Amino acid sequence: MTRTLWSAAAATLLLAGAALAVTPADKCESDKHKEAGKYAECRQKAEAKFALTADGAARTRAFQNCADEYGEKWPPIEKKASGTCPSTGDQTAIQQYLDTASTDVAAALAGGILAGQGHRLKTGQTQCWNGSGQVPCAGTGQDGEFQKGLDRVYVDNGDGTITDTRTGLMWEKLSDDGTIHDKDNDYDWPNHLAKAAGLNQQGFAGYADWRVPNVNELQSLVNYGALDPAISPAFNTGCIPGCTVLTCSCTGDLFTEYWSSSALEYQPTKVWSVNFVYGEVHMSPYVNNAVRVVRGGS
Repeated sequence: MTRTLWSAAAATLLLAGAALAVTPADKCESDKHKEAGKYAECRQKAEAKFALTADGAARTRAFQNCADEYGEKWPPIEKKASGTCPSTGDQTAIQQYLDTASTDVAAALAGGILAGQGHRLKTGQTQCWNGSGQVPCAGTGQDGEFQKGLDRVYVDNGDGTITDTRTGLMWEKLSDDGTIHDKDNDYDWPNHLAKAAGLNQQGFAGYADWRVPNVNELQSLVNYGALDPAISPAFNTGCIPGCTVLTCSCTGDLFTEYWSSSALEYQPTKVWSVNFVYGEVHMSPYVNNAVRVVRGGS
């Protein structure tokens, strides 16, 4: 009886040990957590010293030291895992996300508002007008005077995608090379949904959860301080014939109306779309429009 009990206990321990076996992928994920935490702590310590000394130059040097150490530690973690890390090529994106977070925390602790999901993005407007034309913004009460909201922060991931660190959305870049990413590709309804399916099948940028954005997500890209296209330069840079999503970022000039995945509740024969000439949100009939896919978000 005793021998049977010991055998059963040993078998249980062996099974528990097998269940808890750490894989290279687990180790990679864990080590990245540690390095991300060290980097964030390093930056906050620099902010803490700055709060006492107001020495901006010293803070800049400290930030650089944090970045140097982070940059040395991250690549070996991925290399040691031999391609099994749950995430790869994310060194810059994680770093810039933590940069933004530490800056936001410092601003809040200095008496400002803590940036987060409860705040809207800035519209991008910095100018003001009356019936006669442009006027100084002071005292107008217009958006350009107050410029309320969070600054936009975009990270080019170097793989054909751009991450909005404020919303957590990752966007497809568009090209001018005749591929599935080309800015001039147009889609009718409901075939516009097929673009996301095609990119998922390809595993574009290492992901298979691309989708057509809803209308609120799509409108979040509009910069109302820009015109034709009304979008951040991150989505309209270096766009020349033949450029790829790795070398440029385009917003179409042939099809400037972009499909969303949101239909009108009272008239489902129409879909909400966003025009990136002026930033207008439209009720679009089933005509041909462009598509920029997205992933992520909550």
